[in-house]
Amino acid sequence: MHHQLIKHREIHFCAIHSNPEQAHAAVFSVNDLPGVLMSHAMNHQCIKIAYDLNRITLAEIESILQNEGFHLDNSILAKIKRSIVFYCEEASRENNKQERQIEEVHNKHKSDVVYLTTRKKKLCDCRDQRSESWRQYL
Repeated sequence: MHHQLIKHREIHFCAIHSNPEQAHAAVFSVNDLPGVLMSHAMNHQCIKIAYDLNRITLAEIESILQNEGFHLDNSILAKIKRSIVFYCEEASRENNKQERQIEEVHNKHKSDVVYLTTRKKKLCDCRDQRSESWRQYL
């Protein structure tokens, strides 16, 4: 079962750049990425983006933008926020992957577990050599 993890983020661009309309240009680049559901420019230096975390992360999106020549906001506060988001997204992806693996194993062995539980119960009844009438006295 594939659960969508939709994230909504803002990406801020550096105000000092040869293209003052970076946000509007970035929207066109970001919309074509797999996993990006929606993006729009909020102003000249900021875009709002929604994406499926299972398919793409903010780190990947920002890396693609930087490779295309866009300059992101690199203030100390922006770097701290970015680092926290990157960490949380990677942890979320790992947790989601582990939950899916556990669910797959559980579904695969579900019938075996039920069978073993039933068989174990029968074995316990068979080991007691006393008749049914004597078992109620213990």
